[in-house]
Amino acid sequence: QPHSVVQRRLLEGNLNKLRGETRVQSAWVQSPLAKDQDEKMERGEDRRKETSPLLIQCQCQGQVLKATVNTGCLPNLISKSCLNHLGLEEVSAMDCGDLSLPIPSVVGRVEHMELQFGQETVLCSALVVDDEMLEFCIGLQTLLSLKCCIDLDEGVLRFKALSQELPLLHASEEPGQ
Repeated sequence: QPHSVVQRRLLEGNLNKLRGETRVQSAWVQSPLAKDQDEKMERGEDRRKETSPLLIQCQCQGQVLKATVNTGCLPNLISKSCLNHLGLEEVSAMDCGDLSLPIPSVVGRVEHMELQFGQETVLCSALVVDDEMLEFCIGLQTLLSLKCCIDLDEGVLRFKALSQELPLLHASEEPGQ
């Protein structure tokens, strides 16, 4: 019920603005939630900033990677361009077995990929995707096998299996900062 009250108050505030009603400021108090939203809109903040991807820094083939932590995807994913950049060898899509996954742009697979998280090295595999929007994505399967814990308060990804902790990066940060 309190949720609907908040929504009603927000809606009332917005409807009054749309109607162009002018009231004495002391008689009409705007909801703090609506006020915060208005301020964000005025500053030009958009929702994508609030829900930026969780990124960590790792290494592969001696090169720094900015990896996206994705609990919504079971396998690790690597873009074709990132694969070529790292010089990794891809197994053709024919040899990948069952690729009837909900990932539309899978073009192959990498079997032996050494990732370095902090001081520890882990051997894993990844599906190669034809999507240049992502570089490398750590999937749920790897996160579970390494007993990972995402701590948003402290801004770290804890690898309990490796006794390691890596800071979460902001999307604007370059690897190595």
